[in-house]
Amino acid sequence: MVPNPQREQTVDLGDGGLGRRVVAVEYLVTSLIMASVALVPGWEGVHGTCILFIAALGFLSGAGLLLSRTWPLPGPRTAIVSAAVSTSVGVYCADGSPAVGVLVALYSATAAHIPFLRTPRAVAAATALPFVLLPAALVASGHPGQVAGWLVVLPAVTVLPVVGVRSLLRLAARRARHDVSSELLNRTGLLESSARRLSGAGELGDGMGEELTVSVVHFDDLRDLRLALGPAAAEEVLTECARRAGDLPGALVARLDLDSLAVVRPVELDGSGDAVRTGLDEGRVLHQVLREHVVLRGDGPGLGLRVRPDVSIGVACAPQHGREVDELLALADVAAVRAADEQQRLAVAEGEAAVDVDALRLHTELPAAVADGQLRVHYQRLVAAGSGRTVGVEALVRWQHPERGLLDPGAFIPLAERSHAIVGLTHWVLGTAAAQCAAWRADGRDVTVSVNVSPVVLADPSLVNAVRRAIADNGLDRGALTLEVTETALLGDPEGVGAVLAALRAAGARVSLDDFGTGYTSLTMLRQLQVDELKIDRSFVVAAAQAPVDAAIVRTLADLAHRLSMEVVAEGVEDAATAALVGGLGVDVLQGFHFARPVPAAQVFVPADPVPASRPRGDLTGAAPRTH
Repeated sequence: MVPNPQREQTVDLGDGGLGRRVVAVEYLVTSLIMASVALVPGWEGVHGTCILFIAALGFLSGAGLLLSRTWPLPGPRTAIVSAAVSTSVGVYCADGSPAVGVLVALYSATAAHIPFLRTPRAVAAATALPFVLLPAALVASGHPGQVAGWLVVLPAVTVLPVVGVRSLLRLAARRARHDVSSELLNRTGLLESSARRLSGAGELGDGMGEELTVSVVHFDDLRDLRLALGPAAAEEVLTECARRAGDLPGALVARLDLDSLAVVRPVELDGSGDAVRTGLDEGRVLHQVLREHVVLRGDGPGLGLRVRPDVSIGVACAPQHGREVDELLALADVAAVRAADEQQRLAVAEGEAAVDVDALRLHTELPAAVADGQLRVHYQRLVAAGSGRTVGVEALVRWQHPERGLLDPGAFIPLAERSHAIVGLTHWVLGTAAAQCAAWRADGRDVTVSVNVSPVVLADPSLVNAVRRAIADNGLDRGALTLEVTETALLGDPEGVGAVLAALRAAGARVSLDDFGTGYTSLTMLRQLQVDELKIDRSFVVAAAQAPVDAAIVRTLADLAHRLSMEVVAEGVEDAATAALVGGLGVDVLQGFHFARPVPAAQVFVPADPVPASRPRGDLTGAAPRTH
């Protein structure tokens, strides 16, 4: 259950809250400034002993926070009140000379917490403190004539910074919780907005009353619409459907990815406690709302066209299926995948029978596995056609699970791609593979390393910087790192993906179009994209020896790629006959079990026993999902 917010929350400074080091450094610096007021000669009338005492308390607090984790950390309001009081006492002990200005500036620095307070009332109270305490201190110290001047100056050092920083924080918070293109809530915004509703779910489901449903809606035909009429038309359909769902009583709507929405909504119970019936009823309501025609009104080839969305809906109910929003979203998402095969395009999470519980458990363990070093990278050699010389390796991730042993990517990558975990995992693989490539090259082995990039990661803005860091930190030459992107990654937003590929190449990486021949890449798209390598899908390579048509396809693809200045790789080469055949068809590089299995880095260049021609059952290397 998501806990209710505490009355006094820590400040969010971007690193998890009001960090001990942030507060400690602030206390130490301001204490030194205050001590200087008492010690610098020329400021007559300053009661140095009192000011030094206050400075000593602040210095002691800062040192305690740095040296001891058990030292109590003040909340924002405590910090504000103590800063205002100590500064006001300091002003009282000053003589009205420039020392007062230093102390007021000091308060401005120590009041840096104000913009981060959670409620407008707390912000107003903290901002108003100096307007009350400072005049009182000036009058008490015998300088009433300075009150008016300081009341004119105070807004510049308190109100304006508070308003400005708070506005920026509000804008940043909105951007962090909303989808940029549609202005809908994103996953983060949905989790935060629905947490309060779900926290009361302990009282739900006890007969008549209210129950919370979490639905995931997959738009099954938006990809085709995007290809036919452009991304703007697909966005218009999804946005209009989100608006309709949002008009349902109590509904929260968020965008999960390019073609999926989530809807969190309270529904009335009928007293049966049947979550399946409740979920089906909710799914039918959504179907009825979302399946109505959308008339395209944006400029473009689809203007005036009536589009009827095709959707698959999965529903999970709280508290029967869980009490955590993330858990319910995962359950509903799995149900939505099943719904695509149902006649009504609707499915309900029915507890463990409706989901792969082991997969979900792995999904929740994955972020910790990355942090704890449980992941491993194995490498499969790529050899030059004809000479058989190793020219590169492909990095393939494995999970050394403490209980289940070594897991192939098919056990954990698919669900990771539906969450942010895939981004951190990919960054880790990039850094590990780049470091290993640098070590091999330092030993005189002129090889490159290839890393698979999921469509989810390709759309993440952090990818380019991660690639740039991996290359720079390991001193790799341009082109030593290759990023493999599948055809399907290009279909959602060809122009946007094209810009990302160009940025990756500018960062020093090569780009490979993986599994080519299984998607719908048009020749126009292929001509416009900046791609260095084309990887022919293994289905054509395996069949080439028996089917002249597939052999002709391999030859044609190789010739086309060469004319577009691309290198050609054939994956799935599992015997000598296939290696000789595809090499003769114009392929430059070969990959498959005929040459090597994926192995740890230490075994890549160790002579191995001959490998069998057939692929062992259960090995997912080279087959979807074959990633990272």
